[in-house]
Amino acid sequence: LISNIVGISSVYAWFGKPHPVACGFQPWLLGLPTISMIAALSVKNFRIWRIFKFPMKKLRISDLELFVYWVIAMIPALVILVVWTIVSTPTAEMKERDGKEHFVCTTGGFTGEPGGYVFFGIYVAYSAFVLLIGAVISILARNVPSQFNETKLLTISIYNLGFLAVVIIPVFLAVNPFNPNVAWILRTIAILYAFTATMILQFVPMLWGVFITDKCKNVRNFNSKLSKQSLPSAPHS
Repeated sequence: LISNIVGISSVYAWFGKPHPVACGFQPWLLGLPTISMIAALSVKNFRIWRIFKFPMKKLRISDLELFVYWVIAMIPALVILVVWTIVSTPTAEMKERDGKEHFVCTTGGFTGEPGGYVFFGIYVAYSAFVLLIGAVISILARNVPSQFNETKLLTISIYNLGFLAVVIIPVFLAVNPFNPNVAWILRTIAILYAFTATMILQFVPMLWGVFITDKCKNVRNFNSKLSKQSLPSAPHS
């Protein structure tokens, strides 16, 4: 939830006239919530898959263990962003776009212009790697019993993010050098859609179940559809 809120709020880093400070915060405000959201979806799927991989074995995976997995996924993202900020520091400069002068965010630091695209590519590649892991886990957990199964909504969220990234990133990179205004609109819509859709998919069904289906009652019993495996019969004397 925090990742979604910060991700949605990140659009304000692109509002108004570009400023070196705002440009410097853009990769952090958008990049970290994106990885955080993907990692959270993936580790939740992992817990479900691991528990039901051996349904007859008692297994407990604590929230602390999930948090450790999430931290492990976040560390490379932090390293990439720190190196990006130091080596190819985002800044703001006047650039010509489509025959007109625009004050836009660009790359400074030690590398200049190409460096920002290089680190952006590295970050996107790592995000795609984490997303791929989440997709694989979703496939492995597809047969989990429905009343315990969050994987359907988690899988839809993961595939939705992957499809959006495949479509919007190439279009944004193609449009941005010629028309920054159109690129700004595309990026803002993509950010709002990605985080809002994920938040709706994860929380609306949960709230619907609590307030509409169960009518705020504390339901303790339910009918399980787990297939009962027959135990071997005891030998007759």
